Amino acid sequence: MGQTQSATIDLRNADFSKSISLDGTYEFYWDQLLLPGQFDTLTPGYFPFPSLWNNQFVGDKPLNAKGFATYRAIILLPERSDYTLYVEDVYSAFALYFNGKLIAKNGQVATTPEAYLPKWKPQFVALPNVSDTNELILQIANFDHSKGGALEGMQIGTSEVMAAEYLAILAYDLILTGSLLTGGLFFLGLYFFGRRDKAILYFALFCLIYSYRVIGFGYYVLHSLVDVSWYVTTRIEYLTLFLATFAFGRFVHHTFPLEAKKIIWDILDGICLLFIGLTLLFPVSVYSHLVEPFFGILLIYIALTFFIYVRAKINRRPDSTFGLISVGVVFLIFVYNIFVYFGLLEENKAVSFWGYVSFFFSQSLILSFRFANSLKQAKEEAEKASQAKTDFLSTISHEIRTPLNAVVGISHFLLQDKPRKDQKENLISLKYSAENLTSLINDILDYNKLEFGSIEFEEMTVNLKEVITSIYRGYRVKAQAKGLDLNLEFDESIAIEIITDRTRLNQVLNNLLDNAIKFTKEGHVTLKVKRQGESRDRITIRYEVEDTGIGIPEDKLEQIFERFTQASSSTTREFGGSGLGLSIIKRLLELQGVAIQVQSKLGEGTTFFFEQEYTRGVARKVAPVSLEDQEQGMVEKLHGRQVLLVEDNTMNVVVAKKFLKSWNMKIDLAENGEVAVEKASSNYYDIILMDLQMPVMDGYEATRAIRATKNNVPIVALTASALVRVQEKVLHYGMNDYITKPFDPEELRKKLVKNIRG
Repeated sequence: MGQTQSATIDLRNADFSKSISLDGTYEFYWDQLLLPGQFDTLTPGYFPFPSLWNNQFVGDKPLNAKGFATYRAIILLPERSDYTLYVEDVYSAFALYFNGKLIAKNGQVATTPEAYLPKWKPQFVALPNVSDTNELILQIANFDHSKGGALEGMQIGTSEVMAAEYLAILAYDLILTGSLLTGGLFFLGLYFFGRRDKAILYFALFCLIYSYRVIGFGYYVLHSLVDVSWYVTTRIEYLTLFLATFAFGRFVHHTFPLEAKKIIWDILDGICLLFIGLTLLFPVSVYSHLVEPFFGILLIYIALTFFIYVRAKINRRPDSTFGLISVGVVFLIFVYNIFVYFGLLEENKAVSFWGYVSFFFSQSLILSFRFANSLKQAKEEAEKASQAKTDFLSTISHEIRTPLNAVVGISHFLLQDKPRKDQKENLISLKYSAENLTSLINDILDYNKLEFGSIEFEEMTVNLKEVITSIYRGYRVKAQAKGLDLNLEFDESIAIEIITDRTRLNQVLNNLLDNAIKFTKEGHVTLKVKRQGESRDRITIRYEVEDTGIGIPEDKLEQIFERFTQASSSTTREFGGSGLGLSIIKRLLELQGVAIQVQSKLGEGTTFFFEQEYTRGVARKVAPVSLEDQEQGMVEKLHGRQVLLVEDNTMNVVVAKKFLKSWNMKIDLAENGEVAVEKASSNYYDIILMDLQMPVMDGYEATRAIRATKNNVPIVALTASALVRVQEKVLHYGMNDYITKPFDPEELRKKLVKNIRG
């Protein structure tokens, strides 16, 4: 190295508005640890500071990385009392004297490996006894690391300036570490609790590993908080470098697997693992040699990553743009850090900070796009599965309801045909079984609608007493058939108009009464409806269904509201049922902000109850009509009316004709939609009963064609599907109403009366 006869640094005219480097040529005493006052009789050598000892010479004397030495310089300063000195890490222990006083030390400098103790911890030190001429002595010892001497220099400044720089260092490192740690934990949680995407896992690991490198390396902020052995921290420092590179390589590979050649990445990952193994197994004197060769590996990683992201961009991967930007950023940061490492550029903390922030932010955006796309795909798959489920239910519903319509219809008709007593019992059993099967299908469809949130509530003004009385009458015969007393306790003070969804109220109470009768062998079932509270325009009503049935064990009270669940398997075998009824009731009430409750005692009976608040309806003045008058009115309205029955199923035709003829209607038949369109264009009909699924032309297209001719004849769809979307489609195509198979004859008659004009 070139020598000079001066080791004086003159800062008397320096600008102390910022920190000033103390780099320069220092007196140098190899293989000596000198204290203040021991230099007078010695002839100094000279050596640039900072620089490493590796393969260097003082005069003709070769230096070794392992050894010890003393540096000395004279610092000329303007006289003031608020100077602070910043000392970065040296390899691997130091002691610093200023004007004869020990002001800082890292570890223990010594002349033997046994007495020496390494430590890396940058320090800010207030300078005492500053004069115009100041002596600075620095002792350095290294017996472990492959590098010896000082890689980084010292800086001096006023206390205010140096405090600001120290806070800036802390802020940059802590903010970046916190961001990486938070992001890493977030993505790690996303992996374990979300979609198991390996790209997310490796990026999370990369963030967590690199968060340590930011705070545990460079300015060693972590060492200011935790005092850990130099041998441990040094090993971790190297391990985290190799592990972070490995994790990032796996991240890139899993992000764009089609663009990344597996064999190349496997080789590079193998090299990283080899470096990791060497660091784990060998001492620092060995693994500290690995950094420079690893820079070559890093360059290959970055070049390959850039190439892969370019290919991904060419292939129009949705998240490749941000990846390409991030790789460009990290490449520039990497080149910048190499220049800093070799002393070709001065380090600027802000450049590294914002470069890393940009890089991690860009990579996070890649994963965000990737995760969003996976959610989108999952949503599309779920929608397809939901649609497949809906289509399956619709098909099964149609295929079961079509023959079931014939069973229910013929059993109704035969019961009206004055059968013998033994025949009547068989027919009642047949009808009951068919109705149970219909109820099961309806429950499954209702639960499907509730599960996917497609239930809508229709508010209408209803007379509560009429609703409750109708429900009670409907179940009285069923209860009597089992030898049970069905009682109604109705508070007459609430015989008023309320606004509610009559269909859903019926469904809830019907299910509760049906269950109560099913699970009661003897005794009674009581429906209680009473006022619980009221205001001027609101009223709260309590409903109770009480029975003396088998009861429910206390530990099963919550489970009975779960789908496909009953109190025990023996209950299912003895009484039947799907276990959906109570689940549907609970969900229907919850959607209206109401909670159902249950009290039960095993072997003594059960009471289900809930309270619901309603808006009072406007009272309607309707002239009372007797059941006989209503019946007579329906008979007269249907007598002699022309009906076109469009149906391709022979049994359904037979059943429908029996009922239509019993009401004295004139019937014309069409076996498919095409025939129906021809007949509707050439004949007059009071109403058309239109099946939906038929060969040649279905009911939808037939209705569209009829409406296209400006024919406004009422059309009622005969559908075997109870799905909402089918019902909406019926109305969309221009039909006036629909009836679901298997239909109750009375329901069919009411639909005919409702839709026939005049």
